[in-house]
Amino acid sequence: MTIRLTGTEDFGEFCQDVQFNDYEGKSQLSTWFGQSSHRWTGLRHNLGLSISDNEYSDAVIMKGKHDNLPELTSKFFVSGGVRTVTPNVPGVSDDYEEVAGYNYLFCLPDVQEFEHFSANQQHQNIKIYWNADLLNSFQSSFAQLPALLEQLKENPMKQRFHQPLGVTTPTMQLLLKQILQCPYRETLRLMYLEAKVLELLVLQIAQWGENHEVLQRSLHFRPDEIECLHHAKAILNKTLDNPPSLLNLAKEIGLNDFKLKRGFQEVFGTTVLGYVQSLRLEQAKQLLRGTNLTVAEIASQVGYESPSHFGYLFKRQFGMTPREYRQQKGL
Repeated sequence: MTIRLTGTEDFGEFCQDVQFNDYEGKSQLSTWFGQSSHRWTGLRHNLGLSISDNEYSDAVIMKGKHDNLPELTSKFFVSGGVRTVTPNVPGVSDDYEEVAGYNYLFCLPDVQEFEHFSANQQHQNIKIYWNADLLNSFQSSFAQLPALLEQLKENPMKQRFHQPLGVTTPTMQLLLKQILQCPYRETLRLMYLEAKVLELLVLQIAQWGENHEVLQRSLHFRPDEIECLHHAKAILNKTLDNPPSLLNLAKEIGLNDFKLKRGFQEVFGTTVLGYVQSLRLEQAKQLLRGTNLTVAEIASQVGYESPSHFGYLFKRQFGMTPREYRQQKGL
């Protein structure tokens, strides 16, 4: 079953608890098909921070619309992921996916979108809202900024784009964890969060610059090719225990292996191998939360022969070891 919601209208009806003060707000949604929470904080320099967490028992399609401001959004997926359909938006793929362990930067003023959330999966993301003129408050030439960001800094406008920036690094993951576990309140909380947010932006912009050539969108895919890529993703979802080789997967969906590799990177923001690894680690999180299996047993069950290698990959993606994650959840 798929639940279809119109963001403002339907979520307003379901919200159980909404609280505001001068600089922060939060809302809690509880329905027969799942839970959702959202917390946002206003900081200096026109920075905004939001933390969203949801888990639904049924698939959910959320219809929403970005406001009409040329605001930049830095998005870090901590767990889960979302498929987003944005029909007929110049410069933006009609259909793309954001997944755990990766980060994104986008500017989508006045864009209508449909977010697809899968069932029985925790979805958590952290978003930073900012304006390119933030960079003008620092006295520097910024000669090494990515070209698009340099253009936005010099001439803020309603230029739409959605840019996958690659793997969320261990340093970024640590900052995300610190934001989620902020130990302070009121003024100290705002100071602490602003420092972490600015550091995250520095790391993200630097990552974009370092990987600009690799991450620059260079291929554009037809709707039928995007459908083939989603077919490949569905095949991987069903064959996680024994996924097909890259060549066999390409043959099965009717694309060559080059288009499969490049298409996965462009549409989903990750490689085929990276996606399989992300799925396995998400499955491991569910097993850590919902079973009493040992870490070694879980590693084996999700496809890793070496528990130490599994532990390394888990920490790289989530910023903590499997045992630390289980302890944090009180299991």
